[in-house]
Parts: sequence; structure tokens; C-alpha cells
Amino acid sequence: MRIAVCDDQKDVLKAVENILKNVGNLDIESIEIYQNIRHLKEEFQDGKQPDILIIDICHEFNSAVPKTEERQEGIDYAYELNQEYPELQIIYMTEDTTIYSQRIFLKPVNLLGYLKKPVDSGILKQLLKIARERLKQDEEKRVTIMCQNHKQVFYLDEIRYLESNAHRTIIHTSENEYVCYEKISELEKKIGDTFVRCHQSFLVNMKYIRRVENETFKLEDGQEINISKRRYVRAKEKYYDYLDRNNIR
Repeated sequence: MRIAVCDDQKDVLKAVENILKNVGNLDIESIEIYQNIRHLKEEFQDGKQPDILIIDICHEFNSAVPKTEERQEGIDYAYELNQEYPELQIIYMTEDTTIYSQRIFLKPVNLLGYLKKPVDSGILKQLLKIARERLKQDEEKRVTIMCQNHKQVFYLDEIRYLESNAHRTIIHTSENEYVCYEKISELEKKIGDTFVRCHQSFLVNMKYIRRVENETFKLEDGQEINISKRRYVRAKEKYYDYLDRNNIR
């Protein structure tokens, strides 16, 4: 597990870091400590994404902003992060659990739990055990791919299809397109049997296929993906097997 901790209090950061270094048998790969949300934000922008973020719920992004103006706090930044990285598990730290009891419903996140300051090592360990189990369950549902200069984590369900084009592989999701330089044949080994290789240049998520039509797979948005003659029989069989396994037809 990769863990990031963000709080503006040095003593809190030190205490949490010491607990994390001594939990044992929880497969902690790295611990990154931040006293400023700005530095944490820069790490995410550089593609350094943790699995778990432990953050002070009221940590202010810019304390120089007058109190009469709206400031970005930990709860706001955690919400923004989860919009972009929904798999990120968040643990809030707070001195008063009542102050933010209403706002957490307006800013919902992938919340693992709360830690009341001073942090209880036993509670933190229990939360980390839950996080580890969640990560194990998610491993089969997601894949990590090197996209340009950083690693990108994808949930398999969000990938519509992969396209090989001019020594690159383009990953088409419902929202964006991502470019990577791994061969489509290598990615095929990573992403499991819910995808079908229907063409030398295409690997399609069968979840998004609506029907086979004129040697093409027609996707739910009307887009057509060519099926090569060499792969037609096998691709069609695999798609129909997928429908039967999932009781779709």
C-alpha cells in the first residue's frame, strides 16, 4: 500500500508516521509526508498517486487568504481528488468530529474512516487492514498502465476499447483518451477475459458491445469496431460466450 499523510501540525505528522512504520504485516510500500496541501497537489499532478490519503479535514490550502473569503480546506481537496481518482481511499483526521458532520454529506468521498486527534494507533491499524482488503478486491477490477511519463490506474469497466495506432496504443474510456507505448498484445495479457481481440488494431470491452453487425462490433454509442476476417469466428464466439455467462441474452 502507498500511503500519503497531510497535516499542518508537525507533531501529528510525526506521530502518524511512527505508527505507520511500526504496524507490521500490512504490505506498506511507501509513506509520504506533507505539511502543505499544495505540495501534495503537485505530487498528484506528477502522477504520484497513493492508495490511501490520511488528511486533516480542516487543513487549509492557503492560510494567507482572509477568513472573510472562502478557503480550500482538506475536506474540499479530498472531494476534488476523489472526483479524479475515485479509487483513492481517504481517512480524515480531526480534533472535533462534530464541526464537519454536515459538510461530509455535501462533499462525499471514498471514505475509509475518521481518526480523532491524538491519533489512536489501534484504530489506524484497523482502518489500514480494511483498506488492504479493499485493495485486494480491487486488484482484479483495475489495471496500471504507463501512459507517457506516469503510471495511470484504470478500472477495467471504464475502458471501452484499446486501439493500436502508429506504435502507440490509445486507451479509449467513457470520458477521455490516453496514449501509452505498450504494445496492444502486451496489454491484452493484463486486462483479462472481458475484452475481445477482434482485430490486430482493436481490443474491445465486451461490456460496451451491443451487437455483431456486418463484420463489426457495434458499441452502445453507435460506434463500429471492425472485426478482421481472420479473427471473426473466434471473436464472435467469445462475445456470445460472454453474453451467456452473464445471462444477457
